[in-house]
Amino acid sequence: FIETVRFTIPEGFELRQIVNRLVNNEQLNIDREKFVYLIENGDFDFIFLKGIPKGKNRLEGYLFPDTYEVVKGITEEELIYKMLKRFDEVFKEEYYNRAEELNMSIQDVIILASIIEREAKIDDERPIISSVFHNRLKKDMFLQSCATIQYVLGERKEKLTYKDLEIDSPYNTYKNLGLPPMPIASPGKASIEAALYPEDTEFLYFVAKGDGSHVFSKSYSEHLKAQNRN
Repeated sequence: FIETVRFTIPEGFELRQIVNRLVNNEQLNIDREKFVYLIENGDFDFIFLKGIPKGKNRLEGYLFPDTYEVVKGITEEELIYKMLKRFDEVFKEEYYNRAEELNMSIQDVIILASIIEREAKIDDERPIISSVFHNRLKKDMFLQSCATIQYVLGERKEKLTYKDLEIDSPYNTYKNLGLPPMPIASPGKASIEAALYPEDTEFLYFVAKGDGSHVFSKSYSEHLKAQNRN
């Protein structure tokens, strides 16, 4: 009889949240310092990690969110490997080919997927939200994603202030063009697919309705009207 431990990592969890959840699970008995050291410096030979330098937050976005069943007594290294292996299973060859078609690196895809994961609440909207970001990238517009600011703040404030939007960070997509330097959370499969297969739209803006869904707009004037309606 082999004792096992089950745990779930929700989609959209940040690396710090994943670390906390696993370290605080007494059945796993994971050493925080060792775990963090391995995340930053361990050798994990996966094609999708090629070119990502060792260091802080290196595996942000790649410890795949899922429900796992592991053997009690699993080592820190084995646990990280298992979660990366799950990412490897999900991120199939077709995705690599599609990323190439879009002229995106795997890291770009996961960065965008992580933003979609944090912005979308409804599955059907993921490819539309993706289209907004793809359209903005093509037009050299700021992505202006609140989720990237929340990542810098280290808290998920419902309402951001103008001061928050001024924060000096490479993750501030209100002040820096293009994608942030690294993913901001662990995206699930639906968000990865949305990043790779955006809907074909002309939308450049979206605003939350408050019920999880969004109003999408093609122009700034439309967007302002949508904001005022909410």
